[in-house]
Amino acid sequence: MIKLIITDVDDTIAPEGGSVINHEYYEIVKECKKKGILFGVASGRQKPCVQKLFAPVLDDIFILADNGTDIWMKEYKTSMKIPDEYYQNLAKDLKKIAPEYGIMSCKPDIAYFEPKDEKYCNHMKTYPYECEYTDDITALTDICKVSAWVETGIDQEVEDQMAEKWSDKLDVCIAGANFLDFMSKGCNKGKALSIVQEHYGIKPEETVAFGNADNDIPMIEKAKYSFAVGNASDRLKKTASSVIGNMKDDAVLNKIKEILAAIE
Repeated sequence: MIKLIITDVDDTIAPEGGSVINHEYYEIVKECKKKGILFGVASGRQKPCVQKLFAPVLDDIFILADNGTDIWMKEYKTSMKIPDEYYQNLAKDLKKIAPEYGIMSCKPDIAYFEPKDEKYCNHMKTYPYECEYTDDITALTDICKVSAWVETGIDQEVEDQMAEKWSDKLDVCIAGANFLDFMSKGCNKGKALSIVQEHYGIKPEETVAFGNADNDIPMIEKAKYSFAVGNASDRLKKTASSVIGNMKDDAVLNKIKEILAAIE
């Protein structure tokens, strides 16, 4: 018996940074509600961005935003923050180890950039993100997620250096080719999904999950029925129970239709 279906957004049901989704998803959400299935969206994007994508059915979904560090349900809302000392030292390390990378520091509903990272800020506004500038990004507090970004793609050496220095204190993961994300240790899409499952009394054996990137791995590990899109990372494909078609072919939409058709 399926009681919960959850999907990632970028390169899973929409192109990276896409501002629209196939409108059939709105009908899918309504059909899930009729069948008593909870529908969720888990994304590296901030909550307002996901809310705009799913505006027609917002009352019928839950959202795990900023890689699960911002949980939004109608009757339950919470966020998971990086300790201020860790955050401030992390931001300094990023500036030192990868000075050519942009830094985005996220609180629920707002993302901060330094003026020098205007190109990064403008890129995120296309999602569309709610953004503000700050003169010193290392001085912020109450941050839930940090995303380092470089237009040419995350360098393996940078990923390895940051993981070696920070993975004992923070979750460090690739979130698409151009983003390296940092969250408080254990605070990720998987942790957030576990909170939702516990809140509603839903088991992993009753859960379906879809994703494409390494930051989706903790989430799909919480679902018996886990699907990687064909364009997913190799790590995710190895973790998922099945690999389906590509995002561009609406593989997730088609798989959910198949699942719902099999449920009376």
